[in-house]
Amino acid sequence: MTPGPNISHVAQESTAFQKITSSGGMRTAFWSCQAIGLVLITFSSFFPRLFHIQEYVFFILLISALVVSWIDRYDPWVRTPLDLPLVCFSAWVLVTIPFAIDPTYSFGEWRKFIALTLVFYWALFVLRGEFIQHLPRYVLSAVVLGSMVLSSYALIDFLIRGGTWRDRFIRAGAPHSDYNWLTTYMVLVIPMLVAVCFVSRDRWLRFSAGLAIPLAILAQMASYTRAGWVAHVAQGMTFGLLTRRRRLVLWIAGGTGLIMLLLAALSQVGFQRETINTLTLDQRLGTWKLGMEHIAAHPLVGVGYGNNTFTKLHPEYSIEAQQGRRLEEQVLPAMHNTFLMVAMGSGIPAVVLFLCVLVRMFSFLVKLRNSTSHPESGGLLLGVAVVVVGFITRNTFDYMYTGSLASLFWILLAIGFSTQKR
Repeated sequence: MTPGPNISHVAQESTAFQKITSSGGMRTAFWSCQAIGLVLITFSSFFPRLFHIQEYVFFILLISALVVSWIDRYDPWVRTPLDLPLVCFSAWVLVTIPFAIDPTYSFGEWRKFIALTLVFYWALFVLRGEFIQHLPRYVLSAVVLGSMVLSSYALIDFLIRGGTWRDRFIRAGAPHSDYNWLTTYMVLVIPMLVAVCFVSRDRWLRFSAGLAIPLAILAQMASYTRAGWVAHVAQGMTFGLLTRRRRLVLWIAGGTGLIMLLLAALSQVGFQRETINTLTLDQRLGTWKLGMEHIAAHPLVGVGYGNNTFTKLHPEYSIEAQQGRRLEEQVLPAMHNTFLMVAMGSGIPAVVLFLCVLVRMFSFLVKLRNSTSHPESGGLLLGVAVVVVGFITRNTFDYMYTGSLASLFWILLAIGFSTQKR
C-alpha cells in the first residue's frame, strides 16, 4: 500500500532524504537494508521464540541508523503527538523505581518498555523515507504472511492435540506461547487484514489478505479466549461509530447478546460449559481487589513497576505455591490488567499518563483519517485506529504489552502515523 498525500505538518520535508540517497550507492544500499530489516522484524514478530534474535537485529539496525544519520547530519527524531506523554510516563516510572519492592526487577521492566517504544520511532523513521518505494505495502505483506503462517500453525496444532468444537478443554495457541498470545495476535491483525483486503490497490495483496481473514477468524475461535472476542466487539463498534454506521453498532450489540444466549443454551445440553464458566472472571475480580488495595495504600509511587510485582508482594499466590489447591481457591498470579498493573506499580500519575498516550494514539489516527481524501490511506488509518481500541480492550483483561506482541503493535501504529507528511 502506498502512503497517502501530505496531510500534516508533523514530519519534516523529504529533501534531507534526497540528500542521503544522492550521496552514493552505499547509502542507498544501507537504507535498503534498514527497510528489509523492518519487513523481517514485522514477520518474525509473529513467532515469540524469535524475539531475542529480533531484539539483537533491531538494536543493530537502530544504532547503525543513528550513526549514519549523524554522519549525514540528518535529524533521525520523528516528532509525533505521543512524544510528551511518552516521555512523562517513562520519566515518572523511572522516578518511582527506588520505591519498588524489587528495584532491580522494576528497572529491567522499565528498560523493556523503552526498548519497545524505540521500535515505533525507528519504524516510523524508516517508513517515512523515500529510499524504498511502497515500503508500507511490503510491511503489510509481512503482516499478511505472518498471520497466515501463525493461524495455520495454530489450527493444525489444535487438531493434532485433539481440539474440538464441543468445549475449550484444548485450546489453540501461538508457537512457544499460549492461547492468550494467539488471541492477541488476532486482535492486532484481523482489522489490518480487513483494511488491506478492501483498500489495497495491489491485487495479490488483497487476495492474500482475503485468504488470511478466515484463517485468522478460525484461529481466534479455536483459542477459546473470551477476552479476545470482547476486544473484537469493541473493535466492531468502534468501526461502526467512526464510519457513522449506527445500524452496524446495533447489529453487533444484538448479535453479541444472541451468541451469549446460544452459548448458555448449549451449555444446558453438554456443550461449551467451560466456555461460559465464570471462574476465571471471579479470579480476576479477586486479584483486582487486592491490587486496588495496594493502589489505595501507595497512590503516588506504587510498589514496583512490572507484571511480576504482584507475586513478589504475595509469594503465596505464585503458581508453585498454589499447586494442589482447588481452582475455586486459587488467586491469579498476576494482575491480569495492564492499567491496574501500572497504577499499582508506579502510582496513579503513571496510569493517567499511560492513558494519555493511548488517547493521543487514537485521536491522532482519527484526525489523520478525517483529514485525508486518499481512500487507501483513510482505510489504513481506520484499521490502525481499530487495532488500538482492540489492544486497549485486550489489555484490560490481561497484561499483553510484552515482547513481540508490543513490537508488532508499535510497527502497526508506525504504519498509520507514516501516512502523514514526510
